[in-house]
Amino acid sequence: QQPPNSVNPTQDIHYLVKMCGIWLLFGTQECLSKQTYSCLQIAHRGPDCFRIESIPDLTNCAFGFHRLFLMDSVYGMQPFRVHSLPHLWLCYNGEIYNHKTVQKQFGFQYETHLDGECALHLYDRGGIEFMAQHLDGVFGLTILDTNTKQLHVVRDTFGVRPLFKMLTQDGTFAVSSEAKGLEDVVHHQLQYEIKWVQPGVYETYDILNQGKIQLHKKQRFHSIGKPPVYRTLAPPIGKDVSANVRNLLKAAVKKRLMAERRIGCLLSGGLDSSLIASLVVQCAREEGITYPIQTFSTGMEGSPDLAAAR
Repeated sequence: QQPPNSVNPTQDIHYLVKMCGIWLLFGTQECLSKQTYSCLQIAHRGPDCFRIESIPDLTNCAFGFHRLFLMDSVYGMQPFRVHSLPHLWLCYNGEIYNHKTVQKQFGFQYETHLDGECALHLYDRGGIEFMAQHLDGVFGLTILDTNTKQLHVVRDTFGVRPLFKMLTQDGTFAVSSEAKGLEDVVHHQLQYEIKWVQPGVYETYDILNQGKIQLHKKQRFHSIGKPPVYRTLAPPIGKDVSANVRNLLKAAVKKRLMAERRIGCLLSGGLDSSLIASLVVQCAREEGITYPIQTFSTGMEGSPDLAAAR
C-alpha cells in the first residue's frame, strides 16, 4: 500500500541511504540494566522508537534496537521473532531487497511484511551460510538460535551497513552498529578490542555458561566479483553492454523503492545523482507511487553545484 496523495510534503523523507541501530551484549557479569546505557549512545540512528530486551532462555544477555520505520511499522519491531520459529531471534540494520523473491522461490509463509523475516526462514531452511548467500541486500545482521545456543553475526558483501564487535578476555561479547556503542560496555580494566565485522563474512559463536561467547566459525560467504547464489533482479540481456548497464542500473534503483514512507533523492549537481533521480521518478510511476518525488541538495550559497541541482 502506498501513502495517500494528501500526504504532507513536510513529513520525514525515506532516502536511498537510511539506517537503524542494533546493539547486543552477551556474557556480562555486571548489572545488565546499567550496561545497557551504552545502547543509548547510538540512539540517533533510530528516531522513531527503541527497545532493550533481555533473553529469557539465556543469562546475562540483551538486545537493543533503535528503529527508523521503513517496513511494517506495526509488527516489525526488533529483536524480531515469528510464532513458527520461536527459538530464533533476529536483530539487523539494513534492507533485504529480494524478500518477496525468496518467498515465492521457497514457498515461505510470512507472518509480517518486514523484509528481514525472510532471513529467519532461510536460516531455518539451510543454516547460516545458506541464509547469507540467498540475501540480496545491505545489512549488518545477527541471529540468535536458542536451540543450538549459537549467535550468528553477518555483514553484507560490500560492507554497506556498518557493524562492530567487541570481545573481552573473559568472554564478554558485544555488537553494535557504531563503535561508540561498545566503548563503555565493560570496565576499562578488562582488556578488549573493538573491530569491524568483515564484509561478506559470517561469524558463528557458541554461547557458554553465564552467556559467555566463544568463536566457533568464521567463514566468507561471498566475494566481490563472483556471481551471487540468489536470483538477481536483472539477468543479463545478451551481449549488448549498453542494454545491460541500463538494465542493471534501473533494477538497482527499482529494488530500493520498497518502503512505507515517502521516497526522496539527494542531488549533488552532477550527472550521477540526476540520472538516479530521473530513474526514481520513472520507476515510482511504474510502481504506482502517486506522491511527487522530492529532491534535496546541500552546499554553499551561490555554489555551482546548487545551481546545477536546481
